[in-house]
Amino acid sequence: MTTIVVTLSLVTSAHADQFKERAAKIQTFYNQGLIAMKTGKMDVAKSSFNQVLKLQPGHGPAKYQLSRLDVVGQDFKLQQRKAKFKTTKLKEVDFHEATLTEVIEALNVMSKEATDKKWSPNLIIQDPKGRLKGKEINLKMSNVPVGAVLQYVMDMTGGIIQYDEYATVIRSK
Repeated sequence: MTTIVVTLSLVTSAHADQFKERAAKIQTFYNQGLIAMKTGKMDVAKSSFNQVLKLQPGHGPAKYQLSRLDVVGQDFKLQQRKAKFKTTKLKEVDFHEATLTEVIEALNVMSKEATDKKWSPNLIIQDPKGRLKGKEINLKMSNVPVGAVLQYVMDMTGGIIQYDEYATVIRSK
């Protein structure tokens, strides 16, 4: 009888250890997935959450995070794009009686030059009713982020900025 109790105790203890190890693996993969999402590594996040589901197919939080990956990935790319407008500085900006089209073209070129052709804001104007036409822009600044210049230009012309994943669209208010 004592042999049976000791054997059951050892088996139960071994199962408990396996359960704890499995739970720790699940938590590790889940945490790795969350960190990967926050840093924009959506492929790593997807792999991590799928590992969780292999170990525990009914893991609700992993299923939920997998369902969010596309949206979170797009948001991350958009935030990175917006950040470029703050971090890309232009040495000199000097617009005198310039049109919005001239300013937008110049900002695209100047941004490329400032980043050694690694990035362009891809500024485009969508103004079908012509509300932004005919407004002169006079602006002289130095050592200023592209985003700040663009905002000053929008304030002068009555335009608004819409950041998309691949382009930055200028529209009238």
